[in-house]
Amino acid sequence: MNARPSLPSSVLDTSGLPTKAAISAWQESIGVMFDVRPRQTAEETFHARVEAFMVGELALGACSSGAQSFDRSRRRIERDDLDHIVLQFYTRGSCGHRDGSADEKTRPGDLWVSDLAMPLSTGVTDFDNINLIVPRRLLAPYLKVPEGHHMSIISGSNPLVGLLHNHLEALFRSASRMTQQDAEAIVRPTIELAAATLNGRPAEENAQGVASSLFGAILRHVDAHLSAPDMSAETVAAAFGISPRKLYYLFEPRGGFASHVQDQRLLRCHDALSDPAQRHRGIAEIAESYGFTHPKSFSRAFSRKIGMTAREVRGLATERERSAFGRSVSDEWWSWIERMR
Repeated sequence: MNARPSLPSSVLDTSGLPTKAAISAWQESIGVMFDVRPRQTAEETFHARVEAFMVGELALGACSSGAQSFDRSRRRIERDDLDHIVLQFYTRGSCGHRDGSADEKTRPGDLWVSDLAMPLSTGVTDFDNINLIVPRRLLAPYLKVPEGHHMSIISGSNPLVGLLHNHLEALFRSASRMTQQDAEAIVRPTIELAAATLNGRPAEENAQGVASSLFGAILRHVDAHLSAPDMSAETVAAAFGISPRKLYYLFEPRGGFASHVQDQRLLRCHDALSDPAQRHRGIAEIAESYGFTHPKSFSRAFSRKIGMTAREVRGLATERERSAFGRSVSDEWWSWIERMR
């Protein structure tokens, strides 16, 4: 009787390595997602240990390490093109906005959320955590506001947070005995529980919008018609039978209707410029397809929103595509992250 295939697993443990070698090994592995700077003094040793499992299309891991800072710059985001949501429970130590107040740091049992498509600047104390890395394409369809949870803290006093925490710990304890078939069965319930947890406590700035199912429908309508040149506050309001004034009120948490539409159109331009399949299209053509008919105005708005010029975005996409050729396939957990698309 043939044994059923078990889940891919990986362990990184720097125990016994000199401090410089330990830091180097950690930076090389975690560097797939973050730029890190350990905070130990020259006399202190540094350690890091990660045990991880690939559960279907999800990466589940437990990590222990020393105090350090984690960063993701806009340029780094463009270079690695990761589009994942990271859910973390710190069982020892804390994580939070770097140089933030105590209220901006986790307490044991709290849920910390990172969106790898957005810039990040955090600091952690010596810590133990359990984390789940989910490709956006799997989680976003279940979220009311997919982009509204970056660097948010959801209190462990929330019953759904506690339920998700217990689920991930139980899943981690069982992972070494699970098969691929087991993983396929548990992925969707895990994603649905994670989404229910995030939807139950959205980012504060989006709370008003999430509270209204009408607003969610309007957001989806706007997203589906971003390339329509005649889309305006008046046409959108008319499509939903509300006044333009009501529409403007709904979009106040997002900086106004016009600002939201322009931001989403700029993000669509960014996606097109990063897409190898659209390499044949010029920058001006892409911009014009989303209503930007004045090149200088588009360039200023794009740089302000994205943090780089359109030409730089396209150049980094080309560089990323070239670097993918000849890349060796590894069974280590950090290589899984690169392949999770």
